[in-house]
Amino acid sequence: MIDKFINIFEGLSSAYGQFRKDNNRLAVKVEGKSFIVKEPVTKELWQNHLNGTGPNLGVFPLTREGTCKWGAIDIDVNNFDYEDLLNRIRKKKLPLIMFRSKSGRAHVYMFMKDFTPAQEVQLVMKKFAAKLGLGDILDRVYPMQTSLGKNDFGSWLNMPYYNQEETSTCAYKDNFDGATIEEFFEMYDKYVQTDLSQHLVEEVKQNIKKPKEKTLEDFLLPCTKTCLELNNNKIPDENRNDYLLHMYTWSMRAVEKGVKKIPEYSKMDAETLLKYFNQEYMVRPVEEKEIQNTVLKSKDKEYKYLCKKPTIKKYCDSSACTRHVCGITPLDAEKLVKATQALGKITKYLSEPPIFFESVDVKNENGSGYKRIRIEMQGEDIINKQKWLNKLANQGCFPHISLHEQKSSDFLVMQYERIENCLHEAADEEASEDFEFKSIIYAFVNKMTVSYNKEDLLKNACYVNKDTHELDFKLPNLMEYLKSNHIKIPANQLTLKLKKIMGAKKVNGTVYDEVLDKQKSYPTWRFKSDTDKYVVQITGSAAKQIEHDQEN
Repeated sequence: MIDKFINIFEGLSSAYGQFRKDNNRLAVKVEGKSFIVKEPVTKELWQNHLNGTGPNLGVFPLTREGTCKWGAIDIDVNNFDYEDLLNRIRKKKLPLIMFRSKSGRAHVYMFMKDFTPAQEVQLVMKKFAAKLGLGDILDRVYPMQTSLGKNDFGSWLNMPYYNQEETSTCAYKDNFDGATIEEFFEMYDKYVQTDLSQHLVEEVKQNIKKPKEKTLEDFLLPCTKTCLELNNNKIPDENRNDYLLHMYTWSMRAVEKGVKKIPEYSKMDAETLLKYFNQEYMVRPVEEKEIQNTVLKSKDKEYKYLCKKPTIKKYCDSSACTRHVCGITPLDAEKLVKATQALGKITKYLSEPPIFFESVDVKNENGSGYKRIRIEMQGEDIINKQKWLNKLANQGCFPHISLHEQKSSDFLVMQYERIENCLHEAADEEASEDFEFKSIIYAFVNKMTVSYNKEDLLKNACYVNKDTHELDFKLPNLMEYLKSNHIKIPANQLTLKLKKIMGAKKVNGTVYDEVLDKQKSYPTWRFKSDTDKYVVQITGSAAKQIEHDQEN
């Protein structure tokens, strides 16, 4: 159980947060001190957390590699209907699990099966927050950072299920009852994500394909749509004047962008469209006289969207808005199309890890016009705008200006859309990461003396069992080989690869030491070897045994 729990909430391994509560029984909210401990996160710390025998453990979601396995929204709001929020999550079919926090509020988590670029997780969590009407607390979305400086750790979050037998910081089931840790595991298996692309490409698809907009709803801003969805298709009474000012700017853009092409709105100007919106979508419509005295009083004034107003911000999805035909930057949708036109198809070479080949329009050497080249991209380089541009610049290539002008989040979702529709090319076995690692191991074995005589391990040789073909070697010998050949594999990754790729295991065996005339404890690593890939030297007792077998 503990291993699964650790795997689910895994984060930065080199430091953790701690919360020690004060013994003030009169406090409504749990009070205490929070601080960072710059020590490795151990299994014992997790065990003490679950048992309630130590301080509450806090985890930094962001790793040094800029990845994470979970994202969260920290909702620390008084007089908030958390049961209604859970109902919204399930109604919208979002892959989220809500927990009660130690303060009695809520943490809403999304879990990833594997470590995923933090930029993607953060963007998706912000989109989910907007869909749930939580756009005004985007500063409480984890991971708060997408990269770490040398001495930074990011922001941490207290883990649930502290003192699991008596905990209140548990996951909520759909009926709003608390879930046991075993029930939480079932929820995790149901909602855990293996790929975020489906949540990132939806809006880009809509804009790139430019579907025909036939209804007024097609012109409504993302924030307005979310507000309507969450409030029985009506704008609430809160700060109606703010909404009217916000929607007047929208009405001008909607008329400009083609709402008049819809027959029933063909004769409407911006003022008329605003009055129509007021009557159709307000819980309590504002009198026309009031609209005239407030919104339309200064017709020459350049109105702007009131995105920062709390009543509007809570529904804000800036990523979707910048791509919307009537959005805060209405030209972005057109720029997006231009950017995609400056790019050709992506081919995914199915090696391990995969390699992407992408066609890109770059400036000619003489500065006149563009030419199309084919570039190679790996890993995060293809979705991270800055790394993508740097890769091109290092080759002396500079893409179309529309690609430079894109926001990083726009670039990310655009690339996901293209990767989703890319061509695939099968890879040879030699192109896999596993094959490369196996080749390194067998190159090391061939460099060493391989013997049937187990005692030769004391002479820094490898030992192979001639019956089972299991090969034993000393890990320090392998590490020295890697170092001398300038092959950089960190020790923790090396042992993991040995287990995963070679099927190796650590063995605490013994070897007879002739000098000391006794058995000596001798730890080695062992894997089932391919005997065709190395030569065995027959020495010592093994040679005598073979001679004896031949004589008989």
